[in-house]
Amino acid sequence: MVRQGQKTLKKPLIKFWQDGLLIARQAAALQCRVDCLKFNDKSFCGLHTRLESAIMAEPKRAFHSAQGGHWPMATAVYPGSFDPVTKGHLDIIKRAAKINDHLIVAVLINSAKDPLFTVEERVALLTECCKGIPNVSVESFDGLTVEFAKKRHASVMVRGLRAVTDFENEIQLAQTNHALMPGIETMFLATSIKWSYLSSTIVKEAARYGSDIGKFVTPNVEKAVNEKFDERRRNGKLWSVWKNVHRAFW
Repeated sequence: MVRQGQKTLKKPLIKFWQDGLLIARQAAALQCRVDCLKFNDKSFCGLHTRLESAIMAEPKRAFHSAQGGHWPMATAVYPGSFDPVTKGHLDIIKRAAKINDHLIVAVLINSAKDPLFTVEERVALLTECCKGIPNVSVESFDGLTVEFAKKRHASVMVRGLRAVTDFENEIQLAQTNHALMPGIETMFLATSIKWSYLSSTIVKEAARYGSDIGKFVTPNVEKAVNEKFDERRRNGKLWSVWKNVHRAFW
């Protein structure tokens, strides 16, 4: 069990090392104390005292120091289209990076959509935005997110929630992912209030009509978005000229 003040949060009986690490990391994030009293794995049980001390002393790296820094690393995946990446996305990335040892920001290749940026451009923009966060990497993927997570040996899926309406879809997706891959857990992070309204669609719509998007995205993304729409405007004008010429002669 993990206790926080007077409240007791129920956790399933831990059978394997990695399950224990996940409990420890969640407790560290909450700055709670861990009461891991009953485990099937006796070797883990013997480390309880050192684990608890490590969590209280240094929450972020607790479970590493408990075994001399040789514990398996907890890897999380934060999937999305990120077309483009917003300050709301970066808020989730920074907070998730504090809780997990390695965070993979996974850019979805979705051929069904008509994205503003190519997947290579989105990966490049995200990489630049996250260059100050050492435990974050950016990759692209196609297909099911759980399959990508399995290939990267990830045990956590990070999802951001902007509103209650998001939860209905996200909980269904989380349950589906767990059914497809029982070892995966979903970590829901509520978006900070100041970004709760923000989405990539809003950024694109604002940029389309020439509004200032600097408050929504980082400078490199703002420049890239504006360049894309400037290019589309130029192409649109050329198309209009061509149509007028075509009508005049035909």
